[in-house]
Amino acid sequence: MNNFHSNQFMQVTDVTLMVSHTETSLKFYQEVFGFKLLEKIDNTYKLGTHTNTHLITLVYNPLSMPKQRTTGLYHFAILLPSRAHLGQFIKHMIDTKTPVTGGADHGISEALYLDDPDGNGIEIYADKPENEWPRFDEVVNSPMDYQDLVNKAPKTPFTKIPDDTIMGHIHLHVANMKAARTFFIDILGFQNTMEYGPQAAFVSDLGYHHHIGFNIWNGQNIPNNPDNAVGLKSYTLYVPKDRYNTLLERIDKAHITLTQDGDKVYIKDVNNVKVYLTTDFR
Repeated sequence: MNNFHSNQFMQVTDVTLMVSHTETSLKFYQEVFGFKLLEKIDNTYKLGTHTNTHLITLVYNPLSMPKQRTTGLYHFAILLPSRAHLGQFIKHMIDTKTPVTGGADHGISEALYLDDPDGNGIEIYADKPENEWPRFDEVVNSPMDYQDLVNKAPKTPFTKIPDDTIMGHIHLHVANMKAARTFFIDILGFQNTMEYGPQAAFVSDLGYHHHIGFNIWNGQNIPNNPDNAVGLKSYTLYVPKDRYNTLLERIDKAHITLTQDGDKVYIKDVNNVKVYLTTDFR
């Protein structure tokens, strides 16, 4: 099976979320997901695997506004190393009585969905073997076989997020599908893989089912998420070194501002969210 998240693939590696309660959010991500606190600087908390793969940054703002019907995060998706790990995580949800919002067998993957304390959507999933994937234009969502997943999970209890866990993809609410396609396909350079009618699309790099999804399920022409509201504030896009200069040329041609932020650079996406660009792989 191909590793669609190796250093040959352009991909999102981590996300930054604004949250309204430090203790509640940290307890959720550390106890429910088993993340390790990698770093704390003032009101910023970096979390990830116990092998120090950074996945999420939480920015605490006590004056933040609650989630609104805007553009921004639909969910970020945590990719587990195997189906057995997903079954183990589902059993952990049952044992801890953690609420979930749903689950599905997508043919290409099996996924569980839940929300964090501020309503930020999360998907935790495992890919099926690539040779079992249907054609992308024939993907059909089916009910998840929870019992089979739990039955085939390791007998050992879930104690921490698996070491090889990574950010699998992100899925965004946008205001306009045409503008989103222009940004993610024409400018960033992803390729279209799947569409759910005129309301949702999925794009990837070099054959994955999707590294980014976007939809207008919150409505067309909705406002962007305010800077002081909980939700997605930035994400990091890894770009292979041999394609980085070409990307910068497309960004310049599109008259998108490249901003220096310390030793990092970022652009703003179609939702006015910061996208940090890097050629350093995890």
